[in-house]
Amino acid sequence: YDARDHLQIGDFDNQAKSIIINGNNNDFGSEAFDLYAKKVEINDCDIRNIATYSDKTSINHSSIDNYVFAVASLNDDSTPYEYNLSEVLSIDKYSLNNIKLLGLAGNIKIENTDFSNHVLLFVGGIINIHNSILNKIIAFPTLNDIYANIYNSKFKSIKYLSENDVVWNEIEQYFSSDFNDALLNYDIYNMDGIPIGMQTKSTTTIYFDKEAKLKPSEKLNLVSYLDYYTEDKEIEYTIEDESIVKIENKELIGLKEGSTKVTVTTDEGHIVYNINLVVEKETIPEKIDKMTIKVPITGSKLKLWVLVIGGILLGIVGTCASMLIKRKK
Repeated sequence: YDARDHLQIGDFDNQAKSIIINGNNNDFGSEAFDLYAKKVEINDCDIRNIATYSDKTSINHSSIDNYVFAVASLNDDSTPYEYNLSEVLSIDKYSLNNIKLLGLAGNIKIENTDFSNHVLLFVGGIINIHNSILNKIIAFPTLNDIYANIYNSKFKSIKYLSENDVVWNEIEQYFSSDFNDALLNYDIYNMDGIPIGMQTKSTTTIYFDKEAKLKPSEKLNLVSYLDYYTEDKEIEYTIEDESIVKIENKELIGLKEGSTKVTVTTDEGHIVYNINLVVEKETIPEKIDKMTIKVPITGSKLKLWVLVIGGILLGIVGTCASMLIKRKK
C-alpha cells in the first residue's frame, strides 16, 4: 500500500501469472487496486476503485463503483488482435449492475450490449462498439491514444463537446461525483481534444447505416429521417452518383432511376450517416399523375388526369342527355 491506500501488483512489464481476490463480502472502502496479471479473478468484494490489466478477468458477486479493464497488451503495437469484450471480461449480472463507471482500454470489440445504466470511460486503444445501447461516454486518454468507433447503436441523446477546457471540467466533475442517478441520466458526451498536461489524443466517431427509397422528383427530409439530427446542425455530404440524387435545403431529391450511396456528416464529422439510396422507376400511373397542362387565358396549371376524367365525365353526361332527347322525340 502507499499513502493513498493504493495497492498495485505488477506493471505492464512485470505481470503476475494469476491474481485471485476472495473478499468474503469484505468492504475495502476507499482503497484502490491496480492489478497486472495474465488472469485476474475477483469474488465477493466491495471495492470503490479497481483496475485490472489482463487478458482475462472475471468478477463475481462484487460491488465495484469504478472499474477499468485494460487489455494487458495495450502498449504492444505488434499485437493488432481485436479482443471481443465478452471473451476477455466476464462479469455476472449482480456485479455489472453495481458498476457505475466502466473504463476500457485496448483493441476491444463490443457487440449487442446494454450500457444504458453505465458511464463508459475510454482511456486508451481502439474501441469498436456495435449495435449496443449507450448512456454516457467519456473519452479520457490517460493510457494511450483513443480511437473509438460506434456503429448502429442507440443513445438517449447525443451532444458533442470539443473544447479542451469544457472536456477537462466535465471530467473533473465526474471523478469528484458520487455517480448518483442524476449523473447517469445526463446526455451523451463524445469528447475529442487533448486534456491539460497530456500529449495523448482522442477521436470518437458514431456511424449509422440507413436505407432509403425515392421516386424521381420525390423528396426526403433529412432532419426527420436521420437519427439524432436536428435542424440547427450543419451538414456536409458526398454523393457517389450525383445524376441519381441531389441534396437541397437538407432534403434528398430523386433525379432518375438508379442506386447510389450518400454520406452525410455532422458535428464536425463525428457523426456519420451512410445512406444506401435507391431511386425507383416510376410507373405509368405515377407519371400521368405528375403531368400538367397549362390552361389558356388563366395561365393556371391542371393535372392531366383531372382533365382526362373531366372529359370522360362530360362525355358520359352528353351521351345520357342525347339519349333522353331521343326518347322524348
